[in-house]
Amino acid sequence: MPQNQGNEESNSKDKALFEKLLAKYGKAKVVIATHNRADVDAISSSYSVHRQFPNSILCTREEMTEGAKMLCAKLGIEPKPLTELNKNNFSGILVVDTSAYTLVPDAKNWPILGIIDHHRADGRDIKGEFEIIDEQSPSAAEIVANILDEKDIDENMAFALSIGIIADGARFKSARAQTFETLARLIKISKTEYAELLSYAEPGPKDEAKIAILKAMQKLNYVYASGYIIATSEGISNESDSASLITEAADVAFIAKWKDETKETRISARARGSVMVPLNEVMSTVAKRIGGAGGGHPKAAGAAVKCHTDEALKRCVGTFIELAEKQEKINSDIKYSQAIDAKLDEKDKES
Repeated sequence: MPQNQGNEESNSKDKALFEKLLAKYGKAKVVIATHNRADVDAISSSYSVHRQFPNSILCTREEMTEGAKMLCAKLGIEPKPLTELNKNNFSGILVVDTSAYTLVPDAKNWPILGIIDHHRADGRDIKGEFEIIDEQSPSAAEIVANILDEKDIDENMAFALSIGIIADGARFKSARAQTFETLARLIKISKTEYAELLSYAEPGPKDEAKIAILKAMQKLNYVYASGYIIATSEGISNESDSASLITEAADVAFIAKWKDETKETRISARARGSVMVPLNEVMSTVAKRIGGAGGGHPKAAGAAVKCHTDEALKRCVGTFIELAEKQEKINSDIKYSQAIDAKLDEKDKES
C-alpha cells in the first residue's frame, strides 16, 4: 500500500474518532493538558485542540521552552498549572503530545477523556476513553491539523500548527510526504512567510541559554564505539538545546541534569540523521533497567531516571553501544545472506 494511502486511511479513522470525542464532550468543562516543559509542538497542538472545546482550560507544568513562550505571547494565551484546578469542577482531561504520566504527573487520578499523541509506546501508561495515536507522525501538530476540518482552522491555529510541524520534525529529518502537504496547506491559511514561522520554531537562544550550553560543552566527554562518536555532558538547563548543538559535531549526544526536587535525572538525547540506532529505544531500555520512564523519537528522545547523572550517562552510552552492536550483527547477517543468495543465483545461471 502506498504510504499516502495508508496515511489517508489513518487520518480518516482519527478524524472520525475525534468527532465522537467532540460530540460527547464538546460542550463539557474539560482540561486540555500537555507535557512538562512544553515545547512548540505541545503548545501549538494543545492550543488548537483547546479552540475546539469552548469550555476548556489549557494547562501545562514547569517552564516552557523559549519558542513555546514566544508562541503563547503571539496567541495571547497563558496556560495554567494543573495543580491550580479542582478536578471536581471538570468532566476530565484531554492529554495532548504525551501519553506518559512521567511527563504530566499532575494528571494522575483525573478522568482521562482522550489522548492525542505521536510518541512511541515505550513508557506509555496513560489510558484514555478516546485515543488518537499515530507513531509515524513527526509531530502532534500534524495529527491535529489532519483531524480538524479545514473550515475550523483559522489564521492563528494555522500559524501555531505550522510552527509545531517545523519545530518537532528535527528540520524535516523524520518528515513524510503528508508532512509537506499539511504544512503547505497551513502556511497558506496562516498568510505567513516561512522565515517568520522558522523564527518561532527555532528561536535564537537567550544569553542564559548560551551560557548553559557553553557550560555543558566544558564538561563534555566522548567515546568512539561501533562507528559512532557518542558525546555526554551534564547541563544546568537547556539540555535539549545543548544536545542538538553538540550533534553538529558528534553523532550522538546525551545531556543529563539532576532534579533535586524530584530526586531524578532528566536526560535529553539527540542524534544525526545517519545514526541507525533509535534513541527512543535507548531511552526506554535505560529507564526500564534503572527505574523511570523514557521514550520519544528515533533521533530525539528523553528520559527521567532514578539515579544520579554520572550513572545515568554511563547507562545511556552502554545501552547505545549494545544496541549499535546488535544492529551491526543484523546488518552483517543480511549482507552474508545476500552474498550467499548471489552465489546461488550465479550457479543456477551456470547450470
